[in-house]
Amino acid sequence: MTDFEIYEVGPRDGLQSRDTIIPTINKVQLIEEIANAGIRKIEVGSIVNPDKVPNMADSDVLFKQLPHLQYDCELAMLVPNKVGVDRAKKIGVENFNVFFSPSENFNINNHGKMASQIFTEYCTALDGIPKDNIRVYLSCVFGSPYTETIDVDVIERSIRWADSLGSTIVLSDTIGNADPLSIRSFVNHTNNMSIDSDLALHLHHGPRKNRMFDNLSAGFDAGIRQFDSSIGGMGGCPFVPGSGGNLSTEDLVKWANDEGLDCGVKPEDLGIVSKYVKDELEH
Repeated sequence: MTDFEIYEVGPRDGLQSRDTIIPTINKVQLIEEIANAGIRKIEVGSIVNPDKVPNMADSDVLFKQLPHLQYDCELAMLVPNKVGVDRAKKIGVENFNVFFSPSENFNINNHGKMASQIFTEYCTALDGIPKDNIRVYLSCVFGSPYTETIDVDVIERSIRWADSLGSTIVLSDTIGNADPLSIRSFVNHTNNMSIDSDLALHLHHGPRKNRMFDNLSAGFDAGIRQFDSSIGGMGGCPFVPGSGGNLSTEDLVKWANDEGLDCGVKPEDLGIVSKYVKDELEH
């Protein structure tokens, strides 16, 4: 039994904003190397409009090349709407990541819809899928890049909607705005709402990169037991102004090692996949 889980988002969140198109074969190898390192929960792609996110245009094809990993790993696909859910179902996807935000500006820029419309569409699209197979990302919960004030009741409504959809709510620091105090406060407030879902944390780098380990400690101390990370620190939302790179899997494992925590992966386990990212993907 590990102290917490790593949820690897590099193949999706890490590659989606790349200017150059990554060949499918390279993505398959990346995912295989991540699995070989001992990481068992991986977001492998997203079923989205290929014109908006060209590097995810092959997600259908990619998933069909990963059946050998589905016995040992939980492979998930990000889906923004009913069309995405339906397409994912057709290729055999069993684990779904969905997302919306208390920030209506984020929702309009990413979905073209308001939160209530997104929620209603997800309710229909996800009907019949076990809640245990659904993670719900709440984006921009620690701060919005847009000039807006988000009321507490709007945040609480978003949490309750997320709780009704899935079994894990991922608190997303989309622009790297979180600090230890805000993380502890938000997690404690959410837990006091008596929700059924587990909480996970998705961190991005912000202006103060040296704060990341403190943020991890604050999340763990508040009860978070699943952390998103991206191998090599790749990524950042292409539709959100000021979105920094993701927490790197290497840093997450180093933090765990320094703190004496077991995450199922040792720093040396990441050597091959870290080298693959550097040699094959970072150019």
